[in-house]
Amino acid sequence: MESEVNQSEEVKTIKTSSLIDNAVAKVSKDGRENIVQASGTIRASLMSVAAYMFVAEQGHHQITMEEESVNQHKVVQHENDHALVFHWGFTMPSPVSDRDGVFRCVIQKLEDDCIMSAESIEHDQAPHQEGVVRIFARRLLRFSPVSPAVTRFTVTSTFDVRGSIPSFISTSFSTPAAASAPLAALRYFNQVKRAEMFEAADAKELGQLLVQDTDKVRGKKDRRPLEAALSKIVDRSAVLRGARSRFPWFAPMLVEVLRNQVHRPSNTLTPLAEFGEEGGKKVGGAFALLQLKKVSPAAAVEAWIAGNPALGALKLELPWFEHAMLGVSTELRAQVPYGVKARAYLGAGVSAADGLSDAFMIKTFYDVGDAANAKGLLVMVGANLAMQGLIVYAQCQGLKKNRWRTALFEMLTVVSFVKPGLDGYRVASGAEQLPGAAFSPLVEMLITKGAELFFEAIPGLILQLVALLNAEQVSNVAIGSILMSTASTALTATTIIWDWDTDPGSRKGSPDWAGIVPDVGRGSAFAALFFMGVFQVVAKAAAVALLAVTSTSWLLQYVVADHVLHLIYRVARNDMVVYALMPPAVSYIVSPLVRVIIKTVSDFTGSLLLRLPLHLGGSYWLFNLAMSQASVFACVHLYLEYAPGDGADKIAARTLWAGAAGLTAGWLVTFTYFVFRIAVPKYRHTLWSWTSGRQCAQAYFLKGNDDEVRFTEIFSMNLLLWESDIGEEVKAWAAANWARWSEEKPAWFKPEVVPDQFIPVGALQQLGYNRKRRGSAAESIRESFRAAEEEEGGGDD
Repeated sequence: MESEVNQSEEVKTIKTSSLIDNAVAKVSKDGRENIVQASGTIRASLMSVAAYMFVAEQGHHQITMEEESVNQHKVVQHENDHALVFHWGFTMPSPVSDRDGVFRCVIQKLEDDCIMSAESIEHDQAPHQEGVVRIFARRLLRFSPVSPAVTRFTVTSTFDVRGSIPSFISTSFSTPAAASAPLAALRYFNQVKRAEMFEAADAKELGQLLVQDTDKVRGKKDRRPLEAALSKIVDRSAVLRGARSRFPWFAPMLVEVLRNQVHRPSNTLTPLAEFGEEGGKKVGGAFALLQLKKVSPAAAVEAWIAGNPALGALKLELPWFEHAMLGVSTELRAQVPYGVKARAYLGAGVSAADGLSDAFMIKTFYDVGDAANAKGLLVMVGANLAMQGLIVYAQCQGLKKNRWRTALFEMLTVVSFVKPGLDGYRVASGAEQLPGAAFSPLVEMLITKGAELFFEAIPGLILQLVALLNAEQVSNVAIGSILMSTASTALTATTIIWDWDTDPGSRKGSPDWAGIVPDVGRGSAFAALFFMGVFQVVAKAAAVALLAVTSTSWLLQYVVADHVLHLIYRVARNDMVVYALMPPAVSYIVSPLVRVIIKTVSDFTGSLLLRLPLHLGGSYWLFNLAMSQASVFACVHLYLEYAPGDGADKIAARTLWAGAAGLTAGWLVTFTYFVFRIAVPKYRHTLWSWTSGRQCAQAYFLKGNDDEVRFTEIFSMNLLLWESDIGEEVKAWAAANWARWSEEKPAWFKPEVVPDQFIPVGALQQLGYNRKRRGSAAESIRESFRAAEEEEGGGDD
């Protein structure tokens, strides 16, 4: 049956739970027969899952008797411990006749997997009933071990509900039901697992189930159906029962969270010991507003807990609580994604509008006979699209599934100018990194935005300003396009720092650098950052445009001298290599180019993200901003004194000096306001810090007391930044913990990202000799293996 689904050209995806994947269906041409396949990952052992499903087929668990459509279920013959015959009855919506079926079920253990099959038969203990149509069905359930405590569950079904009913009714009823078995098993094992066995993945799963299982009653004005549904869920769940018994206000709080109705901010300072039902309702009602305001599910949950001391104390009492709420937040955003959609539409709208304005300006340039500027802007747009295409290729080349389909879809979003919106949607909705993808959604978005700034937004804005300065007549269309480009560039620069700094993962991984944006008053913070960007973009772009009009050779000399000074500074501090993981030879070639890109983006946007030591570093970032503001006045002077043409052909001196002073004053006011009135005080020093990229990279390991942070950060860094200084310490740490990580298998433990020389010799031998060589010590390790093998085999010669 599996091959039938996989080979069909009429396969359709089934809309089912987000916890179930690969749910697909094929419907025959006459609409009578359906073939369905669905898969899920169950956090329980293979034998537990197989035993549960076999017992469930006998009608002893909620998977059968509590399904609304099941009106009867009985075992009509018990052949042995591995085979039985049972009779099911199904209630169909009026006026359709009810259905029933008789099935023989057999379970068997294979070498690694377990197989359970069920097929329609006729049996004298289950005769046909008048007015009831007998269906035909076959089902194959395969249980495969992922680990001792995790099982992959795949169900493949083919069925024909028969009778004289329209095919769309048959399909709408039977297809989702046939695909529901993995979800039922997942729900059961989540409910019976005790609190002390609950891991982060179990808790997030619980949160998602809470939203899905109350979907039919969450939107009703009357809260009583939701309270009744949630009470039943809590009764079944071991961890939720325990929480309710200890904290009676826990269930009323969940009711308000699940209602997801936006109220005025209503945090409370009441301590946990004094919390009651009203307090629970109050903090639960505050959750929806944070869903709209925060950039990601994790950020919303973090802010919600931080704003209510009782929830902080509850998090210590119930270690699974925060992860469960993360699951609730993720699922609510998927089902009611108003804030997520707004962010996606804003990103896609601004990007598309900027692209359209560029296209219109290209046409305008051609219409007025200015082919040089038209081609120049066209090249910039093409360069941006090409660079984003390369990013898509890098992101997708290692994908484990649907690599080319995903790459094609991503390429389409690039050429349609909606990728920024899609990237923002993924970050806001809490999308996880796909298996084999090169970057997380957040990192991919930051790289894509940086590429857009460097290759199109900044040079395109300069080109349009130069064209405006050279134009005999000022065009309102040209001014509008320049304003759109300015707003788009400033918004992109703002969202880059905003998304990174407010991301809980960034704050956990980089606690010394991420957190300058406060948790309260974020509207003012975003506005200040945006207007800082606007003033910086306009000032720097106008200065460069004035110098370009004055003398292109002077502009070239200025740009070269500015970047050479920066590169000399990097070399003097032994801080040239960028942090991206790449071979040493490639690093020495790519790093100067990346440094030029980073500095250029900082020149024109002043993005606070680039103050990080792994980019410009606080001290040079601040120096760069000061030099950018000073360059405005220098370029105005040069333009007025040396630009071609007489006074009548130039912009009035008074206008230029006033504009330069206004831009600098505006930038200085917003910068000062942000630093001293908005920024979190403990992070102000990062704006002028002398910490180098090398020191920062090593600090992730030396200062980190969390294995996840140390592993994730240090092995994602360029080895040239840390191996020569702390390589032996990292090697000793990995050797001391590798066995425990291999046994516990935390989600962040990915041996494939670890260079060979940092894997213990025994573990590397188990992984095999065919790992790609990524370090100078790798060959010596292999030599030691070969020597050991020769020594062991010496007695046989």
